[in-house]
Amino acid sequence: MEIYTENLYLTKDIDMVDISYQPPAALCKAMEELGFHKKGRVFANPTTDITVEFPSAPLSIGDELVQQTTTVDLPTGQIPILLVEDVVKDRLSAFVHWRDTQSLVQATAILLKHGLKPESFKVYFECENSTDQFHLLQLLYRRGKEYRNFTMIKLENDLAQILLKNL
Repeated sequence: MEIYTENLYLTKDIDMVDISYQPPAALCKAMEELGFHKKGRVFANPTTDITVEFPSAPLSIGDELVQQTTTVDLPTGQIPILLVEDVVKDRLSAFVHWRDTQSLVQATAILLKHGLKPESFKVYFECENSTDQFHLLQLLYRRGKEYRNFTMIKLENDLAQILLKNL
């Protein structure tokens, strides 16, 4: 999220898929060397609020297996990340299935930042029988397009107004 919103959204967790197929103890040892200790399903480090989680492979978004990734260049090298469309679908899934409005705001921010259109995700909403939620995405996206420079707070406020208006 942080990468695709260009730091508009600051993450508190990092999800990484372990495809090394090493024993879990090897992953725990590597994380401990970095100062992270297992707490439930996440790794935490007392020096940061950021936690690390390792969803099991193969990675899927809803019922769809992730088929492709892309890379991002960092000073320390390249890391594979989800395609922008898959990140949007992941956030939309959280909105549709858990009514997580923050996820709708995040998905909208990515659409706006990357020139994607809500219509590209209409089939997803139809498959989920969630055309009402698709309408909310369209409304929020249109509001966001009106801003020269939007922020997460502006999008959150707009969504709150849209939801209140539709009560």
